[in-house]
This record gives sequence, C-alpha cells and structure tokens, in this order.
Amino acid sequence: MSHPTSILITGATGLVGSTFIKLLQKTQPDRAIHILTRNPQTPHRVAGVEVKAFGWSPSDQWMNPMALEGVSHIFHLAGEPVAQRWTYSARQRIRDSRTGALTLLQEACKTASLAPRIVSASAVGFYASGPENRTEDDPAGTGFLSEVVQEWEMAAAALGALGGGHVQFRIGLVLSARGGVLKRLLPIYRMGLGAPLASGRQFQSWIHVEDLASMLSEALDHSEWSGAYNAVSPEVVSQRQFSRALAGALRRPHFFPAVPAWALRLWFGKAAEALLASHNITPSRLLELGFKFRFPTLETAFESAVTDA
Repeated sequence: MSHPTSILITGATGLVGSTFIKLLQKTQPDRAIHILTRNPQTPHRVAGVEVKAFGWSPSDQWMNPMALEGVSHIFHLAGEPVAQRWTYSARQRIRDSRTGALTLLQEACKTASLAPRIVSASAVGFYASGPENRTEDDPAGTGFLSEVVQEWEMAAAALGALGGGHVQFRIGLVLSARGGVLKRLLPIYRMGLGAPLASGRQFQSWIHVEDLASMLSEALDHSEWSGAYNAVSPEVVSQRQFSRALAGALRRPHFFPAVPAWALRLWFGKAAEALLASHNITPSRLLELGFKFRFPTLETAFESAVTDA
C-alpha cells in the first residue's frame, strides 16, 4: 500500500501523541511527520523519532503555513488539561486548545486550498453523567465540559467538510505509567494510600494508551471510518473497582476511606465535576468493526502499566 507523504500532529509531545508517533515509526516509517509546537526553534525528536517542527499559537490564531506542505492527514491531539480550577482564563485555554486550534487549522487549509482528512481527539465528557450505558447513538449532555466537547467535534467536522472527512474519538481515562492520571496515582498507591473518590459507585470508562494509538493508526489506514467513535475499553468498572484493582496490581493494601466529594470540590472547584462524573460508555462502533483490544480488561491494562513504570 502506498502512503501519502506527510501527516501533521498537534499535541505530539503529550502522552497520546508520543505513543502514536512511536507506533507510526514501526508501522509506516516512510511517512514524514510534521508537528505544531510553540517552540519550533530547535530540532525535534519525539519518542526517539525525528519530526519536523513548525510554530503555532492557537490563542493568537497563527501558525506557520509550511506545516501543511504535503499533508494528507491532520491528527488533532492537543488539549489544555481539564483537571485544574476552571477560572475564566483556564476555561478559555481549554476551549482555545481544542476548538480554537481546529478553527485555525481550517482557515490555514482553506488558504492553502488543502482538504486533509482530520482525526481528532474528543472525550466521553460529551455524554451526560449517570449510570446509564451510553453508545455513540446517545445525545450530548449539558454543562461546561459537554459544551466544549460539542464545539470541539463541530470544529473537527467543519474541517473535514473541506473534503477530507473526519473521525473523532471520544476518549475515556487514558492509562499509562508514562503520563496522565496514572503517573500521578502510582506514587500514592505504592505507599498504600490509595482510595476511591466520593461514593466510588460512579462508572469509570478507560482505555490503555497503546490501544488508543492503534485506533489512531486504524483511522489513518481506513478512509471509510467516519464520525464519532467511543475510544474506551469494553470493560467498564466502578471507581471503587478501579481503585482496588490498581492497589492489587501493585500488591498494596486498599483500606483507606474514600476521598469525600466535598474535599474534591474544595480543591478543584467546579472542575471536580469531571472527577466525580459517572460514564458507562460502550465502544459499540469499534466492536462492530472488529477492533482488537490488546488490553480489554483493567487487570491486563494495569499489569502492563505497572511493568512499564
């Protein structure tokens, strides 16, 4: 199979982006990889892979147009962390890094008369919090996070409407010892201090980072993929089960009382909504396509993460 010359990646140095680039080097070493970064001055290597770095600033709606040269696919993986106090400026950064970045890319593609295929990160925060099982056919929820995700997806669809089409992955909690929430949790759980959040009954949808990278690679290869896909494992667990399984994988006790919801709200403010949300999500469309999960259970995912730590 012949491949177009170049792909462009935002958020390339993050956990998901670097894992994806490492996979690309193994499976499609002939591809040139362009990345957008605020600091393009020095030569860049990501996960040991040489990449071409170009400057951009979504908040200023500026990017180096040379980043689009020869590009057939754009992977938008950038995003300001949600787990912080939602001050006015933080909310603006959360929006700009997602929706504003896609608007910038769309205008740059129009100027360059380019219609690339867009593969964008999204989030399970699209759905309402609750115990009900959700599939891609369910409607959006309400509130700040859901509004951001809806705007994010509409911006990705608008870029895809230039002619290249689009895919968006509604991602659950990404598991890897190399970054994200698990990297922050491991020291706590290794000391035997792990505990669930609030009631612990809320559902936790998750995905191993290597399975997520494989999904991105599949979207690159299969032009028939289109629209929204739930990027989560088939196994949904409660937050208490998640906490107990992590302690078990580390062979540590799990007896501390749950972190109360009021303490999370005191520390994170309105952003505690994201930590306390219940998401019982099924990856229906990926299962229908026959996607093979390397880490379909939390046990296998934690075994891998603990080994890599």
